Amino acid sequence: MKFTPGESFFDAQPMFVCEQATLKILDVNEAAVQILGYSKKKFLKKTILDFGVQKSADNLNNEIQPSKNKVIDKVWEFKTKAGEIIYFQLSAHLINYKGRPAKLVIAHNISGIVEGKSRKDNLLSSQLSLNNFPLAEIEWDPSLNIIRWSEKAEELFGYSEEEAVSTPRLLEKFIHEEDLHFVRDRIREAIKKGGQDVSMINRNIRKDGKVIYCEWYNSLLYNAKGEVVAIYSLTHDVTDREMALDNAKRGMRSYQDLFNSISDAIYMLDKDGVIIEVNEGLESMFGYRRREIVGKHNKMLAAPGKYDEERRKEIAKLARNGKPGKYEGWGRKKNGEIFPTEFLVNTGTYFGEEVLIVIERDISDRKESEEALKQREGLFSKLFNSSPIGIALLNEFREVEMVNDGFEQLFGYREDELKGLELDKVIVPEKRHGEAQKLSETNQVKEATEKRIRKDGTILDVIIYAVPVVVEKSVVGIYGIYVDITDRKAAEEQVRKSLKEKEMLLAEIHHRVKNNLAVITGLLELQSFSTESESAKRILKDSQMRVNSIALVHEKLYKSEDFSEVDINQYFKELSEVIQKTMSQGDTKVDVELNIESVQLPITQAIPCGLLLNEILSNSFKHAFEDRKEGIIKICLSNPADKLILKIQDDGIGLPDNSDIDINKSMGMTLIKTLAKQLDAKFSFRKECGAVFEFEFQKKGTEESINSPD
Repeated sequence: MKFTPGESFFDAQPMFVCEQATLKILDVNEAAVQILGYSKKKFLKKTILDFGVQKSADNLNNEIQPSKNKVIDKVWEFKTKAGEIIYFQLSAHLINYKGRPAKLVIAHNISGIVEGKSRKDNLLSSQLSLNNFPLAEIEWDPSLNIIRWSEKAEELFGYSEEEAVSTPRLLEKFIHEEDLHFVRDRIREAIKKGGQDVSMINRNIRKDGKVIYCEWYNSLLYNAKGEVVAIYSLTHDVTDREMALDNAKRGMRSYQDLFNSISDAIYMLDKDGVIIEVNEGLESMFGYRRREIVGKHNKMLAAPGKYDEERRKEIAKLARNGKPGKYEGWGRKKNGEIFPTEFLVNTGTYFGEEVLIVIERDISDRKESEEALKQREGLFSKLFNSSPIGIALLNEFREVEMVNDGFEQLFGYREDELKGLELDKVIVPEKRHGEAQKLSETNQVKEATEKRIRKDGTILDVIIYAVPVVVEKSVVGIYGIYVDITDRKAAEEQVRKSLKEKEMLLAEIHHRVKNNLAVITGLLELQSFSTESESAKRILKDSQMRVNSIALVHEKLYKSEDFSEVDINQYFKELSEVIQKTMSQGDTKVDVELNIESVQLPITQAIPCGLLLNEILSNSFKHAFEDRKEGIIKICLSNPADKLILKIQDDGIGLPDNSDIDINKSMGMTLIKTLAKQLDAKFSFRKECGAVFEFEFQKKGTEESINSPD
């Protein structure tokens, strides 16, 4: 029989399935039939000893020349049906055969070694021996102690057969501690279910401490009672394969993690547009589970009426020609919701097949933003052009980019006449260029009132608002907003002229009133000289003092810049000095102390206050200090919260002991009450180490005072 390249080891070696105890042949493989020449039926129910004889290498004839470094022991001599002698070494392996324990005997052809030459028709090379069997063989007893340990096992794990057999429970030493429970559980589970074969891959520790991955094929052998009597294992080193697989798995996990970490929908299409893979982003965006969409055509992701097969083919063609593109479309979610999308299409490979890779993004928010921006731009454009005020947009070089209709109407220039020109050189008067330059160089909003020139040469008064356009802290342009105030300026000038005239007229009125009151005072004084009656003189003097207090108010207003209000502090000071000079009598020294807050009162309140001060102060000078050498009168005007309190107090003899009815009917008290009423004041008087008069009222506004019926 000739060796065929690629033929497996197991198909080329004679193999015999024998009873475990008697070695009676139960089955043979095709290699045994072809190599030994006997029919399969001839082998059955005979033993291996019927076909071969065991010989020792020492007893072989002198023609046997073993290969260098090869020890040949326990050689079996088989004779073919044709009488040819073939030398084998036999290896036995415990297996289950049709539900009962058996041995698999493999005959390893070593004729080339024994005869010292290579035979072309041998399956194996002259170097083949029992050690050429590629799997390590280990046999265990029911307690998992080793009862057989092959040379391959020695090579694989580093323990000699003697060490392996003599070491109790070696399993716990050469199986990695993290995998030990896994191995035991797999074997226990198989035994519990009555299984005959257990395959697994786990980590093992060689004698030198190196960790390797091994693939195990375990056969469980049971007796008639169903008890495990032995375990036969075949194993080999798969470390390189497992490491490569582990690296591939890690790479795949990294790829899968990256694939699923992208929030956009990613899916792959075959040449017909069928979806073959999707990421979690697609599940989230469209609402489909992976199993619901893989294997379906991608048109199920498109909105009804929006899918175009020809467009898909064109996009795919462009991508395959190295022209990946970005496109917009409309997607449909599982719940039927339609939404705008943007997708990128490129080519790639997936398990060796060319695919289209589509990355699709929901752009609903962007579309809404774009639509809102368009609306805002439209509103701005409408506002810009329809605004009645003039607006010009200048670039960073202060050149005109655009002007609105209001600007054209205000200055008479069309936009095409100004575009690209420096606006300041066109509409700014020559002497105002410096100010205009400062205004246009601002990085903050500024306001200025300036003059500008129309196209026809007319000078306009305008309020200018300079509004810079700032992008990333840099001024890239500026809006100039112009409000025509020419008419307002003219009106203001007219008002100023009119106001000046009224101020002059009002000053003249106050001056004339003051002079007229002075005339009245003079007449009263002349009248007092012409009468002999002391009572009449006293009355005329009192009237003269009252007129003087009114005249003093008009004098203050005449000299004041504000003709509507009087400074009460200064007014009371001067009025009290006049009364003190006029009313001082004999040797009595009366001091007047003023504590007046700075208050401005309209004329309608200043005159009643002056008359009250005149009336009470005069009365104190006349009656409070009889038979006294000295006295004090205190005048206080305070302004707590939103009210005014006028308090006039002396330390004289106090109010007379007459009944309240007599006091209230007196001429002086009647006048005081009348004046208090004009002030809308709360009025009280009392005897307290002298006489105390107190008035509480609120200041009236100027306009309110003018319109007051009082």
